[in-house]
Amino acid sequence: MKEDFDDIDFVSKRTKRGILLLVLLCLLIIYTPRVLSFFKNHDEIELTKEEMAKVEELQANFQTKEKQRQKNSYKKREYRRPPAKFDPNQYAKEEWMYVGLSEKQADVMLKISAKGIWSNEFLSKIVVIPDEVYVLIKDSVYFPSKEYPKKEYDKKEGENIKNIPPRSRPNVNVNTATEEEMISVPGIGPYFAKRILAYRDLLGGYAYKEQMLEVYNLDYEKFEKFDSFIIVDASEVRKFNINRATRDELKAHPYFSFSVANSIVKMREQRGGYKKIEELKESELINAELFEKLKPYVYL
Repeated sequence: MKEDFDDIDFVSKRTKRGILLLVLLCLLIIYTPRVLSFFKNHDEIELTKEEMAKVEELQANFQTKEKQRQKNSYKKREYRRPPAKFDPNQYAKEEWMYVGLSEKQADVMLKISAKGIWSNEFLSKIVVIPDEVYVLIKDSVYFPSKEYPKKEYDKKEGENIKNIPPRSRPNVNVNTATEEEMISVPGIGPYFAKRILAYRDLLGGYAYKEQMLEVYNLDYEKFEKFDSFIIVDASEVRKFNINRATRDELKAHPYFSFSVANSIVKMREQRGGYKKIEELKESELINAELFEKLKPYVYL
């Protein structure tokens, strides 16, 4: 009986040792990292949760401000009216930037003006000029290079080439010419023949020769080479009845923007129809210059 009790005491001691060793091992596992961290470089700073939250908040604020700064950098530039009337063909880079163009846009304008800008209509179609800038500069623009002596194309509106003596009759009527006929005109060639006819179709016919200066890349120097070989028969022009034409029909023409077409239709509805062409000038959108351009293309 005594031996049995001795065995129980022996087992109990071994168990106690095992438990003790297990406890020591656990303590070693738990405290070893802390002991090691004590010997690490103390330049490494450990932050509390509150401090980490503060750092994250500051970082988020910085990112928000940076995004706002980048957004602000893309805001609209300040647009200004020109200080005086100007010829766009003589405008310097700094002057284009003054009215509101970026440096790159100003560089493009210099390249375009080197080839010639001959009308406000052409100016309004230059994509690097924002609409806001065009509105501010259009009334300050003049084109001295267009002030040249009129030739035989400066005939009264509607004069027909049939009334011109055969010997003095130019070779080609631009309003009825085919592409082959236009190519045969000295000084035109295939490239400009296509462009002149394409613009003719958009206009519904040329009312006078100078309109060809609105064709892209066609400058006055080029125009002078062939103007004596062509004639414009204004009776061939396709016209709109302003008391019947729809808004869509009008705005399809290069000279009628959507706003102008809409204005014409609304004024017509308000007054029950137009009694004379000159009533179009009562629209705030149609100034004297635009009216003269529209006049050959409308009737009652």
